[in-house]
Formats: sequence, structure tokens, C-alpha cells
Amino acid sequence: MAMEIENLIYSVEGVLHPSHLYEEKSLNGDFLNVAKGIVDNNWGFSENPITFEYVNGLQQKLSSYFVEVAPDLATFSLAEGHISRLTDFLINNGAKKEGDLLIGGAIEFYKIGRDLLGPIWTSYVNEVLESGKGDETYIFAARDATPIFWAAEGLRQNCDNCFNLEGSKFVHVDWNRWFMGQEDELDASGKPTSFSNPILKDFYLQMGFGTGKTVKIVEPGAWGSAANALKTFMPDQPFELWFLFSHMPDKIYGFLNTLTPEIDSKYFEMINDTGEATPKPYLRPTKLTTQNGKVVANIEDKVIKSPHMQLWSWAVNQGAHDAGVLFARGKRESVHDSVQRLIELSKTSAEGKWTGVLPRNTLTWTEGENWKANWKWGKIPPLK
Repeated sequence: MAMEIENLIYSVEGVLHPSHLYEEKSLNGDFLNVAKGIVDNNWGFSENPITFEYVNGLQQKLSSYFVEVAPDLATFSLAEGHISRLTDFLINNGAKKEGDLLIGGAIEFYKIGRDLLGPIWTSYVNEVLESGKGDETYIFAARDATPIFWAAEGLRQNCDNCFNLEGSKFVHVDWNRWFMGQEDELDASGKPTSFSNPILKDFYLQMGFGTGKTVKIVEPGAWGSAANALKTFMPDQPFELWFLFSHMPDKIYGFLNTLTPEIDSKYFEMINDTGEATPKPYLRPTKLTTQNGKVVANIEDKVIKSPHMQLWSWAVNQGAHDAGVLFARGKRESVHDSVQRLIELSKTSAEGKWTGVLPRNTLTWTEGENWKANWKWGKIPPLK
């Protein structure tokens, strides 16, 4: 039985997806031509000269978008600083027209996806896939795990017989706190979907829950909302929870916590938040709907009508995919070295320079200590 891909992402015009067929030569110079081709086909390349008023308005608009897609980035003015450093960098390096900022930003976010976060994302997902025993489901929860999904795709498609994925399935799905029965202190726009709702039951069945197969949940991580939901509402469901970074590494596996335990975990949080600070093409969906016979999260009114957010989010995901390709072809560095490099770039960012890395982590969840104190589920697999 072959490996299967289940794409449970709402199909809507305007959201760009990476190419599976990127040739090796395209990992470098050809990216610029691909990006320009996308711009020409979708929006046209603006030849208007950059003005102060345009840059100021663009910074405000993009900062607002970044906070909308990731409310945590409002803390410590992280979104505002991230965008300001980027646009200043592009202008100081020769951007003279409005289109230069669009294309220049795409190049920078591609580098983040391929060269900065990509090596860590790929090392992480490589470990997850190496744990496979076949006949399992791997869930990549959009939007924060979308680059990790593409890193996994780049890796598995270019690494023949590296993993036991026979009969397994990759599920890329918008599965967030609203569909786990969890409140969000930074987003009071609605209420989570009740587990008594029939459409939610169908949604979970599509993801692979309730089939008897082990489900491996692959996330950047944090507090374990998914584990809490599954243990509460589906106590007999076998699953594993894999985090890039865990706030509770004694209860939920954290890749960075385990591989580099000597490093202060505040830096792992900063790395995760830098991933969260990559552009997203749409806001977090809060409602389920049916499309093409499948239950999916409805993003019809969530898509951000911005060429910058659309192109830059594509660039990050393409970079992550290509990081997976490079990893499969032998270009690897130690996780410790990757983390140390990001720490140094974070410190440079704190000096007001663009590096693609946040100068610090976002505000840590204020209820986090209560969450840990009230955790009643013990160790979650793969921890034993």
C-alpha cells in the first residue's frame, strides 16, 4: 500500500503552493525568476518609485496583517519591529521601486524557510519520520506546521527508502484550538466548536482519528492543547505528540529540548516564534464547512488580499520544501550549530538589524503555569 497525502485545506483562489518539482539549479538563482513570474501572473510588477508615505503605509498594513495571523506578535511590538527592519534592509540594499520590496521580501523569507529555520524543521521532521513503523497517520496542523509539512514533502520525495511509510498517510489540515475545544486568551472572536457537533466528528474521522491507527501529530509545539483534547474526548485513540519545542518536556516530547538540553529554553521559544512570524496567506479559520465532499476549515472570508502576504508565505513554504530536498541530498548541519546560529542572529536583530530572526520570544502564555500544575495526563507518547 503506497504512501497517501490527504489535503484537507480549503481550496480558494489566491493561495499559492510550493512546487514539488523544483530542480537542483532552482535552489539558488532561479528562485528570483520564479518569484517574478508569479508576480507578473497575479498582480503585475509595480514600477512606482518608493516614497516615504508608501513605505510608512506598507509597514503599518503589514504589521497589522502579521498580528492578525499571529496575535502573539503584538506583544513587545514584535510584528512592527520585524517589518520595519525588513523594509529598512531592503531599501538600504538598493530597493527603489514598490515591486522591489515585494520581490526582495520574498527572497528574504525564502532564505528563512530554506537556510535559517529549514535545517531545524527538516532535522525535526526527519526524526519523526524515522520513528515510523508503517500504517500510521501524520498530521501537520496548518498554519504554523505548514512549512514543516513542506519540509517533510521535500525530504520524503528525495530520500528513497529512508523511512517506513508503507500504508501511512500525511494529513495537512487546519486543525487549531477552535476545533479542539480550547479557548485562546489572545483571540476572543468566537467560541470553540463543540465536540457534540456532528460535523466535528466527521472532521476528526477524516484526519485519521477513530480508525484504530496511531496518529502522529507534528507541530511546532507549545502547551499540548491537542493532547488535552484527545485525552478528554477520545481517551481510547492511540496517538503521539511531537513538538519542535515543548514547555513541558517532561510530559510532551520537545525536539530542541531533547537534542540541545544545555541551551536555555527561552531561545527555543524564540525560534518557534520566529516560525510563527513567517507570513501566512489567511487568518485562522474558526468554522467548519463541506467542500468537495470533505469537511474542511472555511477560509473563504479569511484570505488576506495582499500580494506581500501571499507571495512571502509561498516563499517560506518553498524554502522549507527545498530545505528538505537539500537535507535528503546530504546537506546537513548539527541541530546545536543551527540553534546557536539563530541565537546569534536574534541578538543581532535586537540591535535593530534585519536577520529574519526575532529579537526575543513573544509573551509566554499567562495561564501556562496553571496549565502545567493542572496537567493530569502524565507522559504523552513518544515519551515513555
